[in-house]
Amino acid sequence: MRVLQLLFILVFCHACGFKSVDTKKSREVVIQLTGLPVDSCSFRINHIITGQEIFVKKDVDLSKPIIIPALEDDMYIAVFSWPRTLVSHQVFKSKQFDRDEGVDMFQLTKPLYVNQEQGSSYRIDVAGEVELDQLERQGASILQFKNVDCSECDLADQYWKLFNEFFDRKALLVDSLKKVYYHHIDKNDLQKGNSAFLELEEMKNHLMKDDLLDEELKQLIATHVESKVSTFFLFYQLYNYREFDKFENAFQLLKNDARQSKYYEMVKKQYDAL
Repeated sequence: MRVLQLLFILVFCHACGFKSVDTKKSREVVIQLTGLPVDSCSFRINHIITGQEIFVKKDVDLSKPIIIPALEDDMYIAVFSWPRTLVSHQVFKSKQFDRDEGVDMFQLTKPLYVNQEQGSSYRIDVAGEVELDQLERQGASILQFKNVDCSECDLADQYWKLFNEFFDRKALLVDSLKKVYYHHIDKNDLQKGNSAFLELEEMKNHLMKDDLLDEELKQLIATHVESKVSTFFLFYQLYNYREFDKFENAFQLLKNDARQSKYYEMVKKQYDAL
């Protein structure tokens, strides 16, 4: 399934004319993350679409800004990782980003939108205090990030919040189906148990969005039709699901700065080809 997904990604990106990070358009970016309950960590940045590793550095002192020599305006994943101090029974490891084999690493991922029209320095504060063992036990979802002086970063976080809320809804559905499955197993009804298991696996592996998420995305795009962030998220949904009819009205709404995004030309190319 992952091979087919990768092939689809490559075909879509080729059809859109997607290119890897253009170093000629890259500039120095400074990132500061404050409020984490660790003093140092490993840090890397990957492109959120291609997964390309753009920057990596070990033993980063979090009391100081992180200087990235070259970063193009785009959407990325910033990954902060350190050896776990608390080893739990359920350990989350990202196969895509975890390179420290043999070491149980805790990884904190934060989407990072870079738009140097708003400056080259990005400060992200962790709101409130959190203990290290609490963070490692409950995961990064307990953190609240606050962007400092970056309204487009705030908007990007609004979009990502919609995706997080979908996955919360999905988790409730999965838990409900698990209860149905275990009920049938307890009753020794193997036929119904098998049907419930197949339904559960289908939802876990293939439910990646719902109609509510699509509608919320379209509403947010309609509210921010001049933002390059909106253009990115339109591209992101089309890139993942190719539902061009569903998002055509949202595409037509984009104007001004939103049309200056490289993702606008990629999406337009796809609509022109329909």
